[in-house]
Amino acid sequence: MHPLSLLPQLLTFQLIAPFLLRVAAAVVGLAVAGARYKKPYKWAAVFYAAVSVLLLIGLYTQVAALVGIVLVCFDWWADKKIAPLSAEQKTLRIIIIVILVSLLFTGPGFWAMDLPL
Repeated sequence: MHPLSLLPQLLTFQLIAPFLLRVAAAVVGLAVAGARYKKPYKWAAVFYAAVSVLLLIGLYTQVAALVGIVLVCFDWWADKKIAPLSAEQKTLRIIIIVILVSLLFTGPGFWAMDLPL
């Protein structure tokens, strides 16, 4: 039984959404890794880069998403100690956390090295 949808043909490509979320989180993570390297806690930049590469290639996606959530929360805490965060910074971090939680539950999507069990 098909759900009522305006474009049911697009439901065939439902694994593209996690792929796009994974790539978007990886690109943002690489940008944050570069910015984090110029701030205190430089070790976090290495973890950001590693998580971003894992997300980009789709290897250990759920573990990388979980570590990414912890890193974003740590980054939020570390930056809040230095100066108050703007509304845009808070919003971006919330969106990235939601994307990573989504990847934690849905998996990597297309073009990933993870294999479903």
